[in-house]
Amino acid sequence: MKKIIIGLIVAIVLLVAVDFAAASAAEYQVSTRMREQLSLPDDPAVKINGFPFLAQAFAGDYRKVDVSADRLTVGQLKEVGVRAELYHVRVPFGQVLSGTPSIHVDDAQGSLLITKDDLIKQFPGVTKLTVQPIDYGALDGALQESANAAPGSTVTGIVPDQAVRLVGTMSVLGQKMDVSVIAVLQLAGRQIQISPRDIRVGSGAAAAKLPQVVQTGLRSLFTVRIDPGTLPFAVTPTTLQAVDNGLLISGVAHDLVISSGPTTARAEN
Repeated sequence: MKKIIIGLIVAIVLLVAVDFAAASAAEYQVSTRMREQLSLPDDPAVKINGFPFLAQAFAGDYRKVDVSADRLTVGQLKEVGVRAELYHVRVPFGQVLSGTPSIHVDDAQGSLLITKDDLIKQFPGVTKLTVQPIDYGALDGALQESANAAPGSTVTGIVPDQAVRLVGTMSVLGQKMDVSVIAVLQLAGRQIQISPRDIRVGSGAAAAKLPQVVQTGLRSLFTVRIDPGTLPFAVTPTTLQAVDNGLLISGVAHDLVISSGPTTARAEN
């Protein structure tokens, strides 16, 4: 009996090892294809989820595949992160390791992360920047302390999911100060629009005492439009939100066909 148990354990270990080896080989092949498809400088990280892998391979249906790449250059942006979650990636078993003319994907979620390292370059004169999501509590607090904001500031009507708090260190009237901005985020086609709505300088009511020309300059400085490039796999951007130290633009697509030519997809209605 002991020998049988040991034999079973060894067999299970070998099967698991074979499964992981096959998954790694397939991930490499997918990574190579994704590098070509996304025009990346290096192979992206690919993870085929689900166990056992071989069962999915024989069925030709991979339930979920994660693709990620970091520090990509897109126009003037140098630290862009790309993420994609592909659901039900369909590839015939015989073509998994040898390559395939096309890959069919039922659903995809794609996103681009614009990091604070790239965002700070959009604001000339800002030497330090923090990027934070904002909630209703913070908006209520800003409303109650409206006297401490620059004239013309208002947070009325702002929805947290469509807003961001930017805090930048810069020189104002010859003094280094922290400028806190609550801005609205919008998608203008495929571009990101940042529009400041509430500006505060230093502490207390200092912002209200700034000369008009300085107030106008700050509003202009933090009014920015950014082109983040296209989302992976022909995904149409539908959502823009602030995350810790960055902005995330994302969307979904259905019925993808990934081949050596352009990726096609059924757009989200």
